[in-house]
Amino acid sequence: MVKPYAVSLLLMSGPALAQSAEDITVTAMRTPQRRSDVPVSMEIVPAELLDRTPGLTFIDQLKKTSGVDVIQYPNGLAGVGLRGFRPDFESSINPRTLTLVDGRPSGSTSFTTIAPESIDRIEVVKGPSSALYGASAEGGVVNIITRRSKGPIHGQIGGGYGSFDTLRGDGSIGGSITSSTDFDASLGYVDQRDDFKTAYGLTRPNSDFSRLSGRARVGADLASNVRFDASVDFARLNNSQPGPVSFSPQTPADTRLRRVGGDARLVVTPAHHRFQLVGYASREVYRYITIVPTTASSYQSSRTISRYRGVQAQDSWAIAPIFSLTYGFDWQRVELRPQSFSATSQVAPFSPNENRDSKAGFAEGTLLLLDGRIIVTAGARYDHIVSETLPTPLKTNFTGSRTSFNVWSPRGGAVFKLTPALRLHASAGSAFAPPQGSQTTGVTTEVAGRQTRVTTGNPDLAPERNTSFDMGMGYAAGPLYADLTYFHANTRNRIVSVITSETTALRQSTYRNADQSRVRGLEAAIGLDVGSLWGANPDQLTLRSDEVNAARLRASQRGPCWIQTAIAWSARPSDASEI
Repeated sequence: MVKPYAVSLLLMSGPALAQSAEDITVTAMRTPQRRSDVPVSMEIVPAELLDRTPGLTFIDQLKKTSGVDVIQYPNGLAGVGLRGFRPDFESSINPRTLTLVDGRPSGSTSFTTIAPESIDRIEVVKGPSSALYGASAEGGVVNIITRRSKGPIHGQIGGGYGSFDTLRGDGSIGGSITSSTDFDASLGYVDQRDDFKTAYGLTRPNSDFSRLSGRARVGADLASNVRFDASVDFARLNNSQPGPVSFSPQTPADTRLRRVGGDARLVVTPAHHRFQLVGYASREVYRYITIVPTTASSYQSSRTISRYRGVQAQDSWAIAPIFSLTYGFDWQRVELRPQSFSATSQVAPFSPNENRDSKAGFAEGTLLLLDGRIIVTAGARYDHIVSETLPTPLKTNFTGSRTSFNVWSPRGGAVFKLTPALRLHASAGSAFAPPQGSQTTGVTTEVAGRQTRVTTGNPDLAPERNTSFDMGMGYAAGPLYADLTYFHANTRNRIVSVITSETTALRQSTYRNADQSRVRGLEAAIGLDVGSLWGANPDQLTLRSDEVNAARLRASQRGPCWIQTAIAWSARPSDASEI
């Protein structure tokens, strides 16, 4: 049994706190809603807070601004977990916490590929969310909302230099091109060219890294009630890793990660309806390069290609002033193609090629009672999932197979507004995670030191099922926001790895469904706008001159030292401008 307790504390000035209070409109429930009407526990991280949070990657900023669990490695891999579920990474197509970009799957196996320069806000929804999003939402959902700029063209640029010969630059621009067309574009670059030094003054060789990421969007109002947007994003990560300190000799390596993705969305809003059609796709290539210390030579030892594509179709129907219904259909295909190499040729990969197809229908209704003081929601989703392993070049020790699952995921919740500032909220629901194809069939082989590790799939694996409920109280008035939530979750058929035999030279294992696990805990968050208590506006708490904002200046005896500047500007089509 695991009992996690998470507490978040936010002290800041200006609009960031106001934007995270109860009046903000959120979209993590697949339709725009006031935050105060949402029955589940959630956190909002606004752009203002992200801009003031030091970090070289998006995951660096997220772990400092929200109550999430993070696993992060120097080879560019990172993942996020919620409510006791371990973060997943390293080419996992089946995480326990789902990552979305503007409400659709991110199409990435690692959080480090997401461009932080393009983010407008982050919505962290805690608790099972399969009733709306299907598989991989047992712990919750992290929904990344990107910028959608309108009005005068405006932007910002920034740069910095820090310890370990690190250069950093970023910029974004956006606004209206015409009265009906708008755009956004962002680009970020980080390059740590020197090796990392520990707190003891020891240099870790082969520990440099670089990141180049960006995003572009264009949108148009085709009619008064028809909107079209298209976007593309990319990431390029080069990371060097020295290997574990305990290994002798050292096992240095390099990793290269390349990802490109995008989406197109059409929104039609006739009377009482909001139809939305979204298509998305992405391709990610992760390469592991082994370095031979004795000869200083290197070779690509593995490459994993992940592809995502899918379609979301939904309608939000305001049937009556007190009742609305959101319903729709999702389709997604995920493909995983691993490859392995020796120093001279291609060899059989550790795991086989695999696909996962999912089709689902969902519906959720919202009922308002007592003039909106009580909000009741209830819904469900039905998923049909097919996982299969495919014939894989050079891998001859398995036979491909096909497994299908049908899963029903209900959810319900309620909000009771005692006063305009104080509310009670509660929710209950279920979520699931199907086994990957490589867990149900085939043989996976890897070498760890002097030991060969062989894992055999189990065709009788059942999907994990998580059932959870939570209840809490929230308060938002003036400069103060606070929320306290208790949750309790049971997971059945937990997929675990079990060692069946082990010697010094060989370890054999398989996968099984554990009986059950239980997680319960408290989540507490508090935000206080200190500046408003002092009568200060946002600019009074920022170091600035007429044209330049200086931020993120900190130093420590042994740790990083950063100096960063930024320029924010806006321009209008006429001669008028402001800086």
